[in-house]
Amino acid sequence: MPKLKVAFFWYGFDGRYGVWRDGLWRAMHIIGETHDVRYFDVNEKELINCKEFNPDIVLFWEAPCSCRGQDADMWFKVCRLPYKKILLFAGGPLEAMEVIDFDLVLVESQINEDDCERQGIQYMRAFGINDEIFFPKELEKKYDGMLQATCAGWKRQGLFAEAMKDKGILCGRDQKNDPQPFIDARRFGTPVLPEQPMEEVANLINQSHCVINTASFWGGGQRATLEAMACGTPVIAMDDSPKNREFVDESGFGMICRPTVDDIRKTVNELKERNLHPSNGRNYILSKWTARHYAENIMKGIYRVLPSKQQGGAVLGA
Repeated sequence: MPKLKVAFFWYGFDGRYGVWRDGLWRAMHIIGETHDVRYFDVNEKELINCKEFNPDIVLFWEAPCSCRGQDADMWFKVCRLPYKKILLFAGGPLEAMEVIDFDLVLVESQINEDDCERQGIQYMRAFGINDEIFFPKELEKKYDGMLQATCAGWKRQGLFAEAMKDKGILCGRDQKNDPQPFIDARRFGTPVLPEQPMEEVANLINQSHCVINTASFWGGGQRATLEAMACGTPVIAMDDSPKNREFVDESGFGMICRPTVDDIRKTVNELKERNLHPSNGRNYILSKWTARHYAENIMKGIYRVLPSKQQGGAVLGA
């Protein structure tokens, strides 16, 4: 199989969003075992470096809302790179005109597949988590509920804290432009930890009876849901959060409730009584949402855009 030159763009892949060792990080390193993968930050210097690299394909992990925000100028400069391009869709609304410069969009959730079908956008599903970091551990349960998420109104950490009080724990990256959820959480007596190394996040998940994902419709959070399942910890998702309830409904490893304090408290107690076996969640992840699944689907997307580059049926090296 010929080695491909793959350019991967992400805003601050080594720092802006903390320690990047999630499923996408692991997937790209799996791809890098058989192909030449180079990483580029989104700035003028790196655009020049990318052109010198002269890739076969450009991958860009970002939300299309960047084309309307403070990063709009760089978004369009990446879009004008003279190579085949794939957008790894990072959330938010999905509109056809905003992704017209990409040959393919890789989405994470069924709701985004439906959006693509409706608008005639070329897409595939590609998603997974770092199953080498997130796995079941025999740790004492210290918390009724846990949530890992960047502080943001659409994550609704204040709702989590009001329901859990000191029986829950939060961790995540603070945001100066959206601080209220963590302020509310501390007011309700819920411990709030800063962004943690992923190994410590996995420990906190394993020390909790469940992960309570209070993300709203646009809140995303599906990676946190799958990371919990990989640890054998069931998930409570809100009924107005399709990106999370999709995985809970399909796996049966957790429960769905309304985004109210009383419903969350009631559902936590019901879920604790069910005592779901950790292997049920872990096996669901191993069936389709590992980092290797992620890597294989990214490569399928690349060969869909570059069909002449694939030889035989393999998409990844042995």
